[in-house]
Amino acid sequence: MIPQLGLLQVGVPDWIVFQQTVIPILGMGLGALAMFGVYRTINRALDRRHERLLASEQEASARELEEVRGRIEALEETAFRVQELEERVDFAERLLTREQHHLGSKEGG
Repeated sequence: MIPQLGLLQVGVPDWIVFQQTVIPILGMGLGALAMFGVYRTINRALDRRHERLLASEQEASARELEEVRGRIEALEETAFRVQELEERVDFAERLLTREQHHLGSKEGG
């Protein structure tokens, strides 16, 4: 039976200890490093996709905003025209009332 001291076995050549401990640890470290690289690449790709989607949404929002501004401007113009038409109708009603009153006083008098 071979006596053991912690991880090292007495009487076991150094190259076997190296092969059984150091190489697996280095392999795990390289695997973790590779996974970090994959994670970083995927994260960058998702960020770019998110930025593209956000930019397209902002463009759509900007177009909608311009459309709404155009509609508001058209409504303001329409409101001004309606006010102008109301003034004309009021003026026509006053003229018509005055004319009817004038004709009524001629016929009655």
